[in-house]
Amino acid sequence: MNRFTAVLIIFFAGIGFQAASLAETQLASKPEILLVYWSSKDCKWCTYWESSMSGMEESLKKSAEFKKLTYRVIKNQRLADPYTTDDFPPDIRWIKERVDSGEEKTLGRPGWGFYVNKVRVAKFYGTKNWDSKILPEIKLLVAKYSADAQPIVPGDAAR
Repeated sequence: MNRFTAVLIIFFAGIGFQAASLAETQLASKPEILLVYWSSKDCKWCTYWESSMSGMEESLKKSAEFKKLTYRVIKNQRLADPYTTDDFPPDIRWIKERVDSGEEKTLGRPGWGFYVNKVRVAKFYGTKNWDSKILPEIKLLVAKYSADAQPIVPGDAAR
C-alpha cells in the first residue's frame, strides 16, 4: 500500500467518524418540550379545567403526548395579584425572569405556554375550545417537536 492510499483511507475514515459523531449528537439532543399551565386559586375557569367534572386536565394527563413533555404549573392566590417568584417552580424561574425583563408576558388564566428548548412557540387561553382546538394543537406540537422531529427554527417562535 502506497502513502497516497494510506492517506485516502485515513481521510475517509475521519469523514465517516465525523458523520457518525454528528448523528449520535443529533439523536442525543432531543428537544426539551415544556408545557406551562398558568392559573390562580380563585379563577373559576381554572378550577373548572382542573376538575374531574370537566375532565379537561385529565384528558391532557392521560394522553400519550403528555409522557413526552415536561408539565409545570404556575399558580398564585388571586387573579388580581401579580405572580411572584415563589409561584414558579424552581426549574422554570427563567420564565419569571423573562416576564420581569419584558421579554414575555404572563398568560391569561387558564393559559398554557408551549416551549421548545426554552423558546415559546405557542400559547393558549381558556377552556371553551379545549377538546376541539387546544388539546389537539398541543398534541400536534408534541409530535412535531419530539425526538424524531426537526430542531426548532427561529421562525417557529412567531407562533
